Formats: sequence, C-alpha cells, structure tokens
Amino acid sequence: MSLRVTGRLVGAFFLLAFVFYGIGSALAGQFAGTALVVLNSVMVAAIAVLVFRALRRPHPGSAWTYLVARCAEAFLLTAGIVLLDRVGAGAADIAYQVAMVSLALGSLPFCLALARRGWVPGWLAIWGFGGYVLLATGAAAELMGVGVGLALAIPGGLFEMVFGFLLLVRGFAPATVATPATVTRPGAALAGASSAEADVDGDSRAGRAALAAGAGLLLMAVLAGLANFGVVERMVSTDAAGTTTLALSNRHALVLAVVALCAVVCLDVLVAWALWAFFADTHRTVSLLSAWCRTGYAAVFAVAITHLIAAAGLLRDDPATDRISPSVYAQISDFQEIWSLGLILFGVHLLLVGWLAWRSPSAPTWVAVLVAIAGAGYLADSIGALVSAAYTIEVAAVTFGGEVVLMGWLLVFGARSRSHRRSSVDGPGARPAQLEAA
Repeated sequence: MSLRVTGRLVGAFFLLAFVFYGIGSALAGQFAGTALVVLNSVMVAAIAVLVFRALRRPHPGSAWTYLVARCAEAFLLTAGIVLLDRVGAGAADIAYQVAMVSLALGSLPFCLALARRGWVPGWLAIWGFGGYVLLATGAAAELMGVGVGLALAIPGGLFEMVFGFLLLVRGFAPATVATPATVTRPGAALAGASSAEADVDGDSRAGRAALAAGAGLLLMAVLAGLANFGVVERMVSTDAAGTTTLALSNRHALVLAVVALCAVVCLDVLVAWALWAFFADTHRTVSLLSAWCRTGYAAVFAVAITHLIAAAGLLRDDPATDRISPSVYAQISDFQEIWSLGLILFGVHLLLVGWLAWRSPSAPTWVAVLVAIAGAGYLADSIGALVSAAYTIEVAAVTFGGEVVLMGWLLVFGARSRSHRRSSVDGPGARPAQLEAA
C-alpha cells in the first residue's frame, strides 16, 4: 500500500471517528450511542495500525509509541461508555480524560515524525504538536477537578479536522529530498556490506532494543511503585468503611494512580516488543510467544484498572461514605484479584525471557537464572491465591529482584553497545560521514 493511499485512509478514519464519537456521545445511554462509540474505537485502532505501518521503518520509536497510545485510547473510550451504564458519569469522565492524555502524549512524537519526513506541511505538524500539548494539559486539569479541558481541547480538535481533510485529499506526501537513511555509498549495492559492518548494524539494533527495554522497565518501576504501593495499597483496609474513608481522603491521589498505572500498561507493551526485538535472533518463536504473553498480561491489567476507575468515579459522584462503601471496596478488591490473575501470564513471560537469556550469547547465565526465578515467584503467588483463599505467602516479594537485575543489565548492555558503535564510526582512520556519502 502506497503512502498516499495509507494517508487517505488515515484521513478518512480521522473524520469518521469524529462523527462516530460526536453522535455516540450525544446518544449516551442508548444502544445506538454505545455502538457508535465502539465504532469510534475501531477507527482509532485502525488509524494506529496504518500509521504504524507507514512509520515503523523510518521512525520505529514514534511508530510504536503512537500504536500503543492510540490503542490505549480506544480501549479507554470503550471502557468509558461501559462504565457510564454500570457505574455512573464520574467513572466515564475519568476514563475519557485518561484516554485524552494517552492520545495527546502518544501523538507528540507522531507530529515530530511527520515534520521530519515532510509528509505534511511543517506548519500543520507544529499546530498538531501544540494542540496536543494543550489537550494533555486540559485533560490533566479536568482529572484534578479544574474545568478547562474543553477550551484547551479546541486547538487539537481543529487540527485533527484539518489534518483529516488534508490527508483525505492528498495522503501522506513523501519528502522530495533525500534523507540520510536513503543515501548509500557508491558501489555499496554491488559490493555488499562487509561482515564487520553487518555486525555493527546488528549490535546497533540490539543495543537500541536493550536501551528501550531497560529504560521502559526503569520508568515502569517508578510509576508502578508510586501508584500501587504509594497509593492503592495504602487505601486497602480490613473493612469497606475504612477503605472508602481512606479513598475519600485521597481522591486526587487515586486518580493520579490510575493515570500512572495506565502508563505502566502502555510501557508493558512497549517493553514486551523491545525484548522481542532483542531476543529475536536467539529464538524467534519463543521471543514472539514471550512478547504476546506480556501483551496479554497488559490487556488483563488494563481491565483490572477499569475497576480503579470505577472506584474513583464513585467517589466523585457520591462522596457519602455510608452509601458507597461496599461498592468502592468491591471495585478495589476486583482490581487486585484481576491483576493477580494477569500475573500468571507475566510469570510465564519472565520464564520465557529467562530461557532466552540463557540461550543468548550476550546475556550472562546468572541473569537468566534470576529472571526465571522471578517468573516462578509470580506464578507461585498467582496460582496459589487462585487455588486457595488461605494462601498468604508472597514469594514474588523475594524473587522480584530478577526483574531489577534484567533492567540493570539491559541498560548497561545498551550503553556499551552505543559506546562501541560510536567508537566504530568515529575511531582512528574513520572518514567523516559526509565524505562517505559524497
């Protein structure tokens, strides 16, 4: 599929999504309204896939970020319409605002990539970047109870309409000037790259994947620690009234925890496929299975987070403790139970990563063993809690160190690969890139 055709489809889906969500929101509470919102989510996911296909080679980081962020938006918009019927307007609004945060943050690198490729006019890419910054700001303000989201969403909304119409007419217009990625040395196509150059290129890909996975794991550790242990766990009491009282006194913190955990879900998916890229040469099938296990875990985790959204929405709609205590307590309990079930897939993922690390010539054996032990710990806890309600042992509290070791090793490996790549390019006797391309 050509860039122009892809761009025209993206433009059509942008405009259709506007129509579907606008009418669906107006018909909220009716079957037709729910169906249109779901169709909007389908359009959003289709946009994400098409953009990913167009950008994954020239800008893989932007492509993956946009794909995951917009799929998260599609999920949250659908969850919002379900929560509206089952819980109330407060939960639906929280889901919508978090979806807008995901859309806005995921679209920032997309706009930068559009400008770099020259697929749309530069002024339009700048407009989009600024509009999404305002959209994210407005959505964050709404989550904290400041009603400025609608006004700040207008520039971004207008951009998407103009962007959609422009793409519908002309599609993605390829840049007319050569980029560094398309310039080759004379005779390279006939002579082929030397084995040393191929090794450097392979090391470069592995190094980038390791850095991406390690950085993602580090950011996840910070966000998950602050959200779960710093907020959610502190709200859990032995009775419904106590839990609700604690949640009421930390309403804004609970909303921030929801945002942080949604970011963790997105990072889980990105880390899953960064690890796939890193271990693909070790065993392609097992690395692919490992990535899908972690992606499946992320999907289960996302479903669990909707129960936290429901709890936060109940606190927003009705702050009377005596009326909502059982419901809030039940929602937080459901979050923990569903998350625990998802950790079975996460444990399998770590076991597979441990096996891949053991087979990989790059990873030390001790890293592989510790990662596998961490996976076994998660499996023991999740299956134990599923089999017996009396299970209280927390094996993962001891074995989780394998994840920390993996994170640190990936960061070190990625940094060393980057340093090696620079020394290979800029070392003694290396010619400037401009002369190589001349």
